Amino acid sequence: MSPANEVDPKRVEHNNELLEKALERNRGSRAWRGWKAEQAGDLVDSFANRTSRLQLLEISLEGDLNVIYSIDMPVPCFPVGDRLVVERGATFHLRYDEAWRIGGPPGWLTLGLLDPRAPYHPNMRPSLRGAICLGRLPANVPVGEILLTGYHALQLQNLVLDPTDPEGVLNAEACEFFRNHQEYLPLSRAGLYEVWDGRPLHAELHEAHRDGGTAS
Repeated sequence: MSPANEVDPKRVEHNNELLEKALERNRGSRAWRGWKAEQAGDLVDSFANRTSRLQLLEISLEGDLNVIYSIDMPVPCFPVGDRLVVERGATFHLRYDEAWRIGGPPGWLTLGLLDPRAPYHPNMRPSLRGAICLGRLPANVPVGEILLTGYHALQLQNLVLDPTDPEGVLNAEACEFFRNHQEYLPLSRAGLYEVWDGRPLHAELHEAHRDGGTAS
């Protein structure tokens, strides 16, 4: 992990306190409580305490598993003409129902975007807690896998531009926009544990062209 991406000790302490308080209010059957405790612990140890780009805001284990977190990353928002508007920072709401350990969660139900509120993405509807369709998810899928899948999806790293796909497309207009403007794909190639410089990738490419350089 790059030193620039190391987590401040005070943030680590805060994350551990959030987990401890959530575990005190863990409800449900013994198996469900144990599963939620394991998944919440992994979110803290493997994600929140390993990258400064992710900030845990809330953990609740009282019924369903609910986590609210933010990630410093580019987010595609409604374009102005042919220019995509990109905002910095995303706040997610991740929910996991006990039944999904057996039947698998619907791809559009487990992860939502709380902020920004005007996302422009083929796999999202622009609405309060805009659902991010992650496609088909297996039963008992780990919460950390949902987090990573949503991260890659939102910044267009793994986008499949198929407007006829019933499993993924929630905004046909956005799908057509990105088919015609593939210079925006992806917004960033940075992994969650890597340093991101705060600029979408297409802005770097445009700067290279203006300076007479060659985009890689």
